[in-house]
Amino acid sequence: MSEINEIKQPKKRKRLSKSALVLIIGLLIIAIPVIIFLAILGIAALQTHSPREGSRFDNDLDPKITNSDVSSLEDTLKSISSVESVEVVLSEGQLKIFIDTSDSLTEEQVDSILTDAYNKVNSKLPVNTYFTATDSRKMYDLQINVYTSPEASPIGATNSRQYKLLHKNSTEDQYGIDDMAHPKDPALAAELEGLTPEPVEETKEGEEEAGD
Repeated sequence: MSEINEIKQPKKRKRLSKSALVLIIGLLIIAIPVIIFLAILGIAALQTHSPREGSRFDNDLDPKITNSDVSSLEDTLKSISSVESVEVVLSEGQLKIFIDTSDSLTEEQVDSILTDAYNKVNSKLPVNTYFTATDSRKMYDLQINVYTSPEASPIGATNSRQYKLLHKNSTEDQYGIDDMAHPKDPALAAELEGLTPEPVEETKEGEEEAGD
């Protein structure tokens, strides 16, 4: 009996049909954004009730003004003649100085104190270093308030109250000074002060009479 050599035919692999490929690709396209969205929801859920810490001055404000600098500057400013009280406030990105002086000072004397205060700040915290920004770094803004009385007075009234404000944004090359106690246009200020609006009730009555 002769042996019959059986030749085994290789099995053909089944290829996916075009419709199956389209279905798989479509499922993947849908699944990827769904998975990303669920991952974001999961991360957000885990971080719920956790404060987000950060600062808009990351990598800026270098060198930094310290609490020790503030205390030292405050003591220096108190040594200025005719100064009654000094408060130095360091908020985020700003150094604000409030100097209350004798109520009897003239405008020229207040201006002199303002200049002296600026010079003392510059000696302790050089303006070009601490209050001038660069192309790659933000720095502090400076504000110096010098006044005989911090309270405002009527616009058109004649008084001896003095209030000067020196301000320098870190992006500015030079500081500016504003007179906070006296209007730039006294005539216009007096005119505005003299204007009194009519009471609301009278206006309504007038409208009712006109309607009748």
